[in-house]
Amino acid sequence: MIKYTGMRNWKDLILPAVFVLAFVNPYVELLQYYNPLVYMLDHYALYASGVLVGYKFFKGSIISFILGIIPAGFWHIPLFFALGAAFPLYRGLSEVTLFLGGILAGSYIPKMSLTFKIGTLGIYMFADSLLSIFFVLGYPQYSNVDFKFLSWGSGILPFVGVEMFIVMNIVLVYSLYKLLKNISLF
Repeated sequence: MIKYTGMRNWKDLILPAVFVLAFVNPYVELLQYYNPLVYMLDHYALYASGVLVGYKFFKGSIISFILGIIPAGFWHIPLFFALGAAFPLYRGLSEVTLFLGGILAGSYIPKMSLTFKIGTLGIYMFADSLLSIFFVLGYPQYSNVDFKFLSWGSGILPFVGVEMFIVMNIVLVYSLYKLLKNISLF
């Protein structure tokens, strides 16, 4: 399913390590209990760091890819999103599984066809856009309106949605650049 291919260059670990250290530290972990903007950035950073590690150091299969995207969806279901935001045990599970899921998903990227890469990017953009819209509309399922143990209300959620659109556009521009570069348009 997944095979370690060895370390080609230690520099390939710098960006993943920066992402992990930026969000898995006591100060930022504490902020995440009160600020959903930081909490969502944590999700992106840990999953992206896993994807980079998986892409550079592992070779996976379609099965590893499918298993790898499960945590990304799971931790954005309202109940599990709220549990991860409010309780240390769930936060730890969220962070570990997002990172490991990223590794599994990233390990398959080198084997993907161009069509599959474009399709996957499209599905990601659709799913993340849908979740962003929920946040922009201030859906109470992601706030203390529905989950009293959360410390934030629905008033801050539109900012999370905007933040997600910004991150998505960064991912889109980078992905399109890499895809176009690989097919020798640039």
